[in-house]
Amino acid sequence: MLYLDKKILLQLCAVMAMFSLFSCKPNPETFAIHTPIYPGSGENVTFSLKKIDGNVENVKLYETVQTINASGAVTATSATVLLQEWNNPGFPIQFVKSGGYASNRIVNYRFEVYGNDKHYTHDIKFATRPYPVSNQPAPVYIVGDINNVLNLVFIPDTDMNINTFYNAVKVDIDEVFHGEDYIRRFRNSYNFFINPFTGHAHDYDTETRDHEIPSNWDQLSFAQGKVILHNRDIRDFAEPDKLLFSAEHYVKGTLLHESGHNFYRLADEYGGGVHWQESELPNNWSSLSACQSAAAGRGMSSADAHQMGTSGWYKLCPASCVMESSGTAMHPYERPCRDRILYSILHRAGGE
Repeated sequence: MLYLDKKILLQLCAVMAMFSLFSCKPNPETFAIHTPIYPGSGENVTFSLKKIDGNVENVKLYETVQTINASGAVTATSATVLLQEWNNPGFPIQFVKSGGYASNRIVNYRFEVYGNDKHYTHDIKFATRPYPVSNQPAPVYIVGDINNVLNLVFIPDTDMNINTFYNAVKVDIDEVFHGEDYIRRFRNSYNFFINPFTGHAHDYDTETRDHEIPSNWDQLSFAQGKVILHNRDIRDFAEPDKLLFSAEHYVKGTLLHESGHNFYRLADEYGGGVHWQESELPNNWSSLSACQSAAAGRGMSSADAHQMGTSGWYKLCPASCVMESSGTAMHPYERPCRDRILYSILHRAGGE
């Protein structure tokens, strides 16, 4: 297991934070997704590649298919097949796998992207439905080792239509985690799963502040985040001790905000929220002087330090940060929060 000394880790974060401000975006910058995100046996599957920026000269799409048994062990692996090649393509690129895949399959697809004298890949795995491993969440968008990346399990609420839920998971991966400008730079740092059992989200203002967990809860302990997607219009909240939070399936900003608590230990940035000060790279400070002192090292000015309402807690981020402004609109993470995000991703990459 890779181990990073805390002092070295902080120094690396500082260097990478500066680097990421200017040059960490891939060029060209592309993102891959498949639809449906959790296809049934024989269902057509569409593979898509969208471009955010840059010039793309050539794209190749490959697939490898594995057969798995009820314990999740691989019993057969196909040859890797080139599905299609595009030269000087227009975007988005799409390829439809007519007839899809059989049950008990793990599909590994790979987009190879060439442009601006660069070559990189999108290497993604997903399971077909139903997933044969009893009581386990199904892998629906896997890009890395679960021990070294951040893992999020989507849990359907009892009030959700299951097909609406499946579509919402696809949208959240594609438009939230691939949509926010900073976290999408770490596209190989997030795995996504779908849980086969329901939970139920509570309203922070009117109900007990403990969400109802699914019956296979113990099987979700590997994940750094678990989200109950629901349909009701309620005030969502996180339970940090459970790494569990809730979000309306149609409200992208809430998902981004609440995942900030779970994945990166980011505190609220509004008066009346939940505040604390992390020991390393916090986004909340318990005093004005501490907040001002931290400003220069976080790419901010001491004049940026201000109190959140009358809470007695202070921050550097502007109001545009998603840790203050959640809801339907998807606001970005601002610089102090970005530092904490990078710190958390590097910690996880080290197996912590």
